[in-house]
Order: sequence, then structure tokens, then C-alpha cells
Amino acid sequence: MIWLHLAIQSALARKGALLIMVLSTAISVAILLGVLKIRDDAKTSFSNAISGVDLVLGSKGSPAELILYSVFHLGKPTNTIPASLEKDITAIPLVDWIVPIQLGDSYRNYPVVGTSTAFFERVKAQGRPLVIQTGKALTDPTSFDVVLGSRVAKSLGLTLSNQIAIAHGSGSGPKKDHSDSPFKVIGILEPTGTPIDQALYISIQAFDALHDIQDGSQLQFAKLDPNSRVNAFFIGLKSRGSIFSARRQIDDLKNANLMAVMPGVALDDLWSTMEVAENALILIAYGVLLTTILGITATLLIALDNRRRELAILRAIGAKPFQILFFILVEAFLICIIGILAGWSLLQALIAMYADQLRTEWGVVSSVGLPNTADLTSLLIVLCTVILFATIPAVKAYKMALNDGLNPPSP
Repeated sequence: MIWLHLAIQSALARKGALLIMVLSTAISVAILLGVLKIRDDAKTSFSNAISGVDLVLGSKGSPAELILYSVFHLGKPTNTIPASLEKDITAIPLVDWIVPIQLGDSYRNYPVVGTSTAFFERVKAQGRPLVIQTGKALTDPTSFDVVLGSRVAKSLGLTLSNQIAIAHGSGSGPKKDHSDSPFKVIGILEPTGTPIDQALYISIQAFDALHDIQDGSQLQFAKLDPNSRVNAFFIGLKSRGSIFSARRQIDDLKNANLMAVMPGVALDDLWSTMEVAENALILIAYGVLLTTILGITATLLIALDNRRRELAILRAIGAKPFQILFFILVEAFLICIIGILAGWSLLQALIAMYADQLRTEWGVVSSVGLPNTADLTSLLIVLCTVILFATIPAVKAYKMALNDGLNPPSP
């Protein structure tokens, strides 16, 4: 306790330089813990980009491709499935609800999704139900109404009652828009931080009718093709434990070239492809921290030249060489501990301040909380590394001669 008290008093005498070391350590620790937390939270948020959905059903092919175009609206769906399958799938006792997904049109490069009114009741984003910010959700499947994702409304400046003309495909090229059949904006969704924010939603009936116009005739839902097709179905089960049984029953449907994908599993597989970038960020964070530790070591070494007299007095009053070594290590330990606590506190404050922005703008759901096992392991590595590098100035202090301390060489 005496040596701890002496270390604290010595540190207070040099509080300016040590404060800078503590601050640099805190920032480095906050960066490291922040990268680790954002990595974990981003992975969880990515896997929960669509939640409440137990299976995504589409034509047989690549599960990753099915998830990319049905959930993230990326790529172009090459295969479709009969819309009439909805009745067969609903007849499966394990199925609770089903929502069709039709893609292919756009509005100013934002995808248009044809779906049912149940989409807004059943599908969730980041584990939260979809909420209409202004207006209302689709209620009449035979109306030419559209609900906008928050990013679409914000970036294009659209409001309720605006009319828009949906374009066929990407919307590029002449005569590819449906300007003769405009849709009315009736609702705008609250931000979710998921691909839902970047799409427009119309009824599946309106989507089909939009492509059933001949010779400039008006839209007529009675002309819907009974053989219409969709790109995918979102399926909810009565019990998640029956997911494999439901998949087997779907596979047993006659003349159905179908593939039922568990979105969480497929999204985890997609995330694994970003492992290289993930590891690169962690290496950068550790590099920043190592640079800080080297700076602390250099500062302690330089400070020894100005502390010769202090250390010599300690030796003169009976301090043994190993106690001098311990004295320097305790000082480095205290700097590291205070820096770790300050860095963790700084990170928690930043998360508390910007949690909503992270969720709505970046799609990362993060919250204040205690460090997990991976964080504690990283902090232990940091502490051990600081002590290891601190042995360099500690050994130098250990070797200092008493006469050199009491009579420092003239400059």
C-alpha cells in the first residue's frame, strides 16, 4: 500500500503528461471495443434485417441469391413460382401465414415490391413491427396505392397524396414507364435501418394489373391472369420448432420446383463472406492500440531522465532495486486501468447518444451494456501488453545507479 500511495503521488506530480497518456489509452480502447461491438451488433442486425419470417420460399437455386433479391432487393430474380401455390402452402397445417413478394419494377432506381396487406402486419425489421409514420398501410388490395419506405420518401421529397409513375424494370430506356397509371402515396413507414426503408410497396393485385394493360386500356383487376407468378413467399409458422417438418411438406408438393430457406441461416452464411473485411478492421484497431502502448513506453523512458533524483531518493531511503522496478510497473498498470475504464465509459456514452441514428441510418441495433467475454479477453491482452512493454523503462530504472540519481550528469 505504501508503494501504491507513492506511485499515485508521483503520478499526481506529473499529472499533465500522464493525463495525455490516459486520454490516448482511453481513445484507443474505445476504438478497439467499438470495433468489436459494432462487429457483433452489425452481424446480429444483418441477420435480423427481416424478422418474424420463418421461411423464404422461392424457385430452386441459390439460397443466397433468393435472400438477396427477396429481402435486400439486390440482383435480378431469374425464376418465378406460381402465385396459385399460396393456397397449397396455406393448406399445410404448420403454416400460420404467407405473404407474396413480387419484384421487377422501380421508381427512380428504388425497387417496387408487390405484396399483400399482411406484409405490414406480419413482417418485422430488427425484431420490431413495421410502423406507419404518416398515413396508413395498404388495406385495399384492389386500389392503386403505394406505401413508401422512409429513405425513399426522404431522398425524393415525397409526401402523402403525391402521385408517382412506376417504371418497368430499372426504368431506363424509352417507353418503359407506366405513366398512364399513376399510384397515390397513402403512407410512409418509420425508419428501420433495413432494406425496407429503400423500397415502395404496392398490392400484388395492382402489380399484376399494371402489366395487364393492352392498347392503352385502363387498369382492370378483372383481367388478372390466373397463371400469374411471384418471385417469393415469406412464410410464418405456428411453431418455430416445426420448421424442418414444414420444409419437408413443402418439398413434397407435387410439380413444385421449390426451395424453402431459413433467412437467419442464409444471412449468417452471407455475413461469413465479409470475414476478411471484419478481420481487417480488428487488426486496424489493435494497430492503433499498439501504437498507443508504444507511445506510453516511450514517454516513460523519456521521463526517467527527469526522475533520476526521485528514484535515487527512494533508493537512499531504503528502496531495493526490485521495488523500483515494481514502482514503474505499478504506474504503467494504473495508467492502463484508468485508460480502460475511461475508454469503456466513453464508448457507452457514444452508444447512448447515437443508438437511434445507428439503427435508422446504418441498420445497426446497439445498446449500452457490460463487456462480453470477447471484450474482457481483449482488455486482458491490452493490460498484459502494457505491463510487458512497461518492463523496458522499469528495467532501466532498476539499473540506475544511486550516484547517477543524486548527481545527474550536467547537460
